[in-house]
Amino acid sequence: MPPVAPQPASRVWNPFRRDAAYWQGKHGRLRRFITWSFLGHASVLVMIVLMPLIPGCKKTYDLVKGSGKPKAMIKQMKVEVKKVQRKRVLVNPNSPVVFEVPPLELTPLNLKEVTANEYKIGQGEGAGPAGYAAGREGARFIFVRVRYDGGNWDFNLRNGADENMTKEFGRRAKMPVSTIPQDVTLAELGRYVKGRAPPVVFMVGSYPFRFEQREIKAVRSYLLDNRGMIFADNGGNQFHSVFLRLMQSVLPEVVAVEIPDDDPIFQAPYPLNGAPPLWAHSGTRALGWKKDGRWVAFYHQGSISDAWKDTHGGTSAESAEQAYQLGVNILAQAMAGYSEWKMMLDGKGPKK
Repeated sequence: MPPVAPQPASRVWNPFRRDAAYWQGKHGRLRRFITWSFLGHASVLVMIVLMPLIPGCKKTYDLVKGSGKPKAMIKQMKVEVKKVQRKRVLVNPNSPVVFEVPPLELTPLNLKEVTANEYKIGQGEGAGPAGYAAGREGARFIFVRVRYDGGNWDFNLRNGADENMTKEFGRRAKMPVSTIPQDVTLAELGRYVKGRAPPVVFMVGSYPFRFEQREIKAVRSYLLDNRGMIFADNGGNQFHSVFLRLMQSVLPEVVAVEIPDDDPIFQAPYPLNGAPPLWAHSGTRALGWKKDGRWVAFYHQGSISDAWKDTHGGTSAESAEQAYQLGVNILAQAMAGYSEWKMMLDGKGPKK
């Protein structure tokens, strides 16, 4: 077979050709269309990639649309009592027959216990899908992870912890979710549009990490101006001291305290007796930073994300379940509070 002759240069698309004949010839119109189409699509792709990296570029996050606030896990106990009809007996005090009246606790009762668990998150009275009043139609819950310099910001997260927690939240809350997490840097926390920031972001690690002054300002803006919350997890003792230093720099006016076991954050949707201690790397108590009446940071000192992993870190099924329940409580309450604040921000809710 004879070799194929090369195609004439005039018929090959070449956006760098500068001679007028090429662009005005027989196929010039088609070449111009292909060139502009290529440049347009390339520009869009470049903008998608580079926009998050541009300083000052705004970011957004949307809540799932729904109709209300979280309801607690309600444990209902129904007791059916079969009344015993007692006959009236007249007793002659001089009778030789002794009548002994049994104590009340020995009175035979027919008891039937029925336990029913009702689990609803984000549903108000009546109707509506699970979600929040200030949410957007079509939005899905996205687990947001904090990416920082140095250390190992994705500790435990590369072993299914974030995906498992997301799936559990979606299943239990009956809420649409995206199993693809979203990463955000410390600096990017300050770039969210007001009222459209993630209500809670998750931060974990086991090694020390670095942060700068601009990141301190960004985190403070996220926590206070945009009503966000940090859910932090200590995967190792080296992470502990740096995280405390970060929070002290961000909120110098706030002192970290141990969160009481009866705090509302432990009560709904799941009633818990405080935070499960798990591995207790730096302590057995959850620490919190409270500002203007709400927790702006929740710090678990025992690697709660380890229990979310595929292997659950080797812990018991009961401890893993408690870890999921605490995660659901924090996510649900943070989003419900954010939705209420956003409604007031938009002039759609009662002012306090």
